[in-house]
Amino acid sequence: MKLIILRTNLKEGLSALERAATDNSQLPILKNVLLRADKQLVLAATNLEIGVTYTAAGKIVEPGSITVPLAALHSIITNSASERINLETHENTLEVQTDNYDAKIQGISSEDFPIIPKIEDNTHQLEIEAAALQEALTQVVGATQVSDLKPELHSVLIKYESGALKFAATDGFRLAEKTLLDNSFTTNFTNGFSVIVPLKTVSEVLRIFPTDSTVRVQIDPHQIVFTTDSIELVSRLIDAEYPDYTQIIPKAVTSEVVVSRSEFLAGLKLVSGFSGKGSDIRLKIREGGGELEIYAADQYVGENNYLVPIKKYQAGEVLELSFNWRYLIDGIRPLVGEQISLGFSSEAKPAIIKPVGDDSVFYIVMPINPN
Repeated sequence: MKLIILRTNLKEGLSALERAATDNSQLPILKNVLLRADKQLVLAATNLEIGVTYTAAGKIVEPGSITVPLAALHSIITNSASERINLETHENTLEVQTDNYDAKIQGISSEDFPIIPKIEDNTHQLEIEAAALQEALTQVVGATQVSDLKPELHSVLIKYESGALKFAATDGFRLAEKTLLDNSFTTNFTNGFSVIVPLKTVSEVLRIFPTDSTVRVQIDPHQIVFTTDSIELVSRLIDAEYPDYTQIIPKAVTSEVVVSRSEFLAGLKLVSGFSGKGSDIRLKIREGGGELEIYAADQYVGENNYLVPIKKYQAGEVLELSFNWRYLIDGIRPLVGEQISLGFSSEAKPAIIKPVGDDSVFYIVMPINPN
């Protein structure tokens, strides 16, 4: 293999692949990147759970292939000052040359590299702008948590039915759902589908796809593939039954307030320093409905409170509820819009948070039992 490539093109490709490679004492080749030169340079990496392929433009002098440690090659390309990179293989060694630099990296034959699986049925696909996909995922992913016992709680549900594409995430204490209507995507799926995508895969979708690209989504019973013109990400799906979260969505609320999203977030951050180990803060609608009080106290630190002006108040029972402030911030931060509504029912029922004027997304969080 022999080729010439721009440093920028190679760096972008290696950066897209860097989290797909992994150290594995049983399979050392999993820390390697596959370089295959034919008409273009194709880079690939996999940890057997996800696989990423990147196609980079370059001048191919001689076709060929090799695998080398991704971290070593990435470090060279990232720190090189030269824009033109020469790559050439000599048996299982990759030589990297610039005008003033030369390195020889020990590699492993490409024949030993794991096969990255393909979708069995590629006749159906869904196309969506990367920016819309990433915004939807960002608005729900904060409701997940790390769980080895229940991997479905460490994931995002993607569901297509009745012309709507839903994204949902929950960890049992909070829930987020985002709905995109069919004017936000195109598809030739004739039937609906429901898949559970691991959080690590979601993180890569958020990281590696340019916001100005169009993403094609294909699925089969075991895998999901996200593809653009230059990047392909294939991932295993989680084989589990997703919780029926619709049961906990409040049908109605007894009290509702509208506040500035940015001021509410600022208040949470300010007051949270006194929340103690439980990370709990208290929310209370002041008499008359003019202000929302955020309060926290710790016996070893002290107490503090912050008053957020209420823009709009739907009268109801004046409640005093405690929440994990981190959970509130995780759900509110990715919402779009200056104002949010907070709906409350009782001390034992979840609160529902939505951007004002946008019914496509909501976030639900359980209060902390005062007992």
